[in-house]
Amino acid sequence: MRIGLCALFFLCLISLTAQSNTVDIQALRLNVAQNPIYETARLNLAYQLMLIGESDEALNHYETLIKQDPQNMQAIEGILWALQSQASFRESIDRADEFIFNLPAHAPLFSYKAYGLSQMSLHLAARQHYAKAEKLAVDPAHRNAATLGLGWEYLYLKNYPAAKANLSKLKRNADPLLQKAIEKAQLQIALGAGTNYDSKHSGKLTAALQKAEWSLKLTAEELILDGSRFRGTYGISAGWQNPLADLETSISRLYGDDERVYPASLISLSIKPIFYVGKAKLIPSLVGVYGHFDRFDVQQADLGLQVAYDRLLAGYTLSLHYQDNQSTDSDSSKQLHSFNLGVRITPKIWLGSYIYQGKQAWWTNPYGVIYDSFEASSSAYGFSLSSPLCTKMGVLLYHQIGIQDNESEHSSFITLTYSI
Repeated sequence: MRIGLCALFFLCLISLTAQSNTVDIQALRLNVAQNPIYETARLNLAYQLMLIGESDEALNHYETLIKQDPQNMQAIEGILWALQSQASFRESIDRADEFIFNLPAHAPLFSYKAYGLSQMSLHLAARQHYAKAEKLAVDPAHRNAATLGLGWEYLYLKNYPAAKANLSKLKRNADPLLQKAIEKAQLQIALGAGTNYDSKHSGKLTAALQKAEWSLKLTAEELILDGSRFRGTYGISAGWQNPLADLETSISRLYGDDERVYPASLISLSIKPIFYVGKAKLIPSLVGVYGHFDRFDVQQADLGLQVAYDRLLAGYTLSLHYQDNQSTDSDSSKQLHSFNLGVRITPKIWLGSYIYQGKQAWWTNPYGVIYDSFEASSSAYGFSLSSPLCTKMGVLLYHQIGIQDNESEHSSFITLTYSI
């Protein structure tokens, strides 16, 4: 995650105007020693020191300058530049807050803070501050730097239409690296396995391709019951992001031994607009599912909302489920409630908890899991841990406790992912 070295350096070049053609650092040091209160000489020395990587010494000079003049904008920006060049992002954010308190209308300060937040994987907060910098900017160069930073943050947030929209505001080829990153195809392979520690075991293989706004996913899953193949599920889904909403449709086909149920087909369509409010991302969702089983049909409508912050995710989904049976006067309807809460404990590791209330037979949960069973739980509680294993690999661990007729059933799942 390195955007912004180009965006940040660009910001520095246009903000730190005390430049000199000389590269004789010793002469510059002597000049400052002879004229310690001469602002231009000290700014020039600090700038040249930054260019040769001597950020510690440069930082001392910038600190001296703001002691002499707390409103010296070049010195203030120089301090943030030096701290971030040392990867002292937490300190740079704290200092940026200090400077913003006294200079709330100076756009580059928000860009510096945004860059520090981005490097700490706080992309929603970074997005907010780049947007503020873009709004406040008077100088076109400051505005362009903030717009470029916004483009990168939307890319990290996987909002490809917004990333493209911000890049389109800039001159052609303003950042070829960002353009390339937006258009780059990404392939992820996932291999999963599950068990209820008794008679049920499952295996799942997923291949997901993402290219800019378009996505395609193929899924194959096998359920083993008492040591024999019981049911197979094969699915395909396609997604398209546009400036108004994320759209996704999927088709699943189920084959199995139970002639009362299989073969079966399910079709779903989801609409998920995205809204940014401060440091939060709001994702309301509307999902429709139609399933045709051998002796009955199901129709399901989901209405949900996810609220995401950089370190916290919470959501709720209401499912309205109707089962249309072949037998006369045997149709049924029900409601199900799904709650989720996720907490980020490190920049890459998330803990999640889930609560499902309602009879889950023939229900498709908010994560696309199909409960194709007559004997499904009436409530369930789940816990998850997701973490990278290395640069391209990750793992998801999930454990669920299902409750039915005052009895509990434990099941666990592991999914390994590999990104190309």
